[in-house]
Amino acid sequence: MTAAGPASRSGETRRVDVAATWTAYVVALLVAVTLGHFLFGLPIQVSDSFGNLLQLSISWSELLHQKFMQPGFLRPLLWGELKLVYDLSAGAYTTWFRGIHVLQVMALIALFVALFRPRSWRDVACLPLAFTVLLGIHTFVGHVTEAFPTNMYLTVVVLCVAAAVVALAPHRWWSDALVVVLFVVATLTLETGLLVWVISIGAALMGARGISKPGLALLTLLLGAYFYARFMLLGVGSPNLLERSSGFGFGILDPPELIERFGANPLPFYLYNVVTQFLSVLLSEPRAGVFRVVHAVSEGNLRSGQIAEAVASLGLLALLVWFAWQRGPAWLARRFEHDDRLVLLFGTVLAANAVISYPYTKEVILGPAGVFLAAAAAASTRQLLAELPASLPAVRAVALVAVIAIVTSAWSLRAIGLFGQLRDVAVRERIDWAYIELDVVDGAVHVSTPEAQALMETLRHDALIAHPAPPPLALPFHRLVGD
Repeated sequence: MTAAGPASRSGETRRVDVAATWTAYVVALLVAVTLGHFLFGLPIQVSDSFGNLLQLSISWSELLHQKFMQPGFLRPLLWGELKLVYDLSAGAYTTWFRGIHVLQVMALIALFVALFRPRSWRDVACLPLAFTVLLGIHTFVGHVTEAFPTNMYLTVVVLCVAAAVVALAPHRWWSDALVVVLFVVATLTLETGLLVWVISIGAALMGARGISKPGLALLTLLLGAYFYARFMLLGVGSPNLLERSSGFGFGILDPPELIERFGANPLPFYLYNVVTQFLSVLLSEPRAGVFRVVHAVSEGNLRSGQIAEAVASLGLLALLVWFAWQRGPAWLARRFEHDDRLVLLFGTVLAANAVISYPYTKEVILGPAGVFLAAAAAASTRQLLAELPASLPAVRAVALVAVIAIVTSAWSLRAIGLFGQLRDVAVRERIDWAYIELDVVDGAVHVSTPEAQALMETLRHDALIAHPAPPPLALPFHRLVGD
């Protein structure tokens, strides 16, 4: 069954094959369910999650007051969302918090497909590469292997993709109100929520009309209000060099080392963070500020997994460069189609995401840029398939198919590595719970009240007895990439 519409090369208003569209969402559901199955194998982790849960037993007013006044961070809704799930769970912490995690993943994958807008079987053929990039990129790993006990980095990614769907769609009477809510929730959850404004303004500059001019003006006013409240009214400021360790060069610098090296002038360090975070998404190197591949090459111990990561990233970068070359004249003439906007939004989000990362390097902060890279990969692949001439010579056709197969296979290995890491984490976290008393004795974990002791026992019972470790993963190559 198809629905007719004006022809368009990028698939913005062209004929819609309903069966193909539904197939795309069925594929997305299968991906989400598979990932959700692995997520349910994880317990609530000891690090971060247990300590954060201990803070949620106080009243709402006391909790939010503390978090509005927290130095360096303005994240009150992060704690509000944790508190809401904590209260609703009524002690079933693992079920509720892990269930929310799975719902986040399902929402992200559904919104990702909506952002791509599959309209034909050719579009469906683009999804394997898109999903392997989405799951295989290193910026996504922390969204599923960690939780605090809800992964708020993933929450912000979902909100950013939702904002892009709204901004690139036709305007509706509720569009402005929805994107304002997305912006407020995102920015008061994590600093990367500011990307909702970047996405909305960027889409408008590319000719999208999903958000009206008054709506964009209101978003900009709210952006100004956010900075005023953060730096003037509340005096929260931004994280300093003492906040946490950060990658630099071939290793990790702890806060005292950062102060010693950059305390007098942190600007070079901040610039280093922005540049390396930008390169990390495009090249998978450096990772969290550390040049791992360069170091491995210099010492002659380059691993096969690092080679696979490089092939995947360089192949995808070549595809994006080809797309920009093909569509460049149209961009200069300000003629944008849907796929153009997806690729340009990726570039916009990547630049802004890297700037937001200036205080310290962390892969999960780049989650929004990673998801938009996957969307750009899908758009570029769709354009490539549309550009292929029907009478392509056999030799060129075989060469092209071989290159596409190599790049897709490299990304597939990275995606397989994600599932391997999830099973490894499932075992490591349970080992932490089995020996948590040692951490209590050493002072690494603080259990100072009967309530904290009871919570620890409940979570340990959940991890070791109620939800035992899943069987090990026995897929080929699952340890080839990722660590």
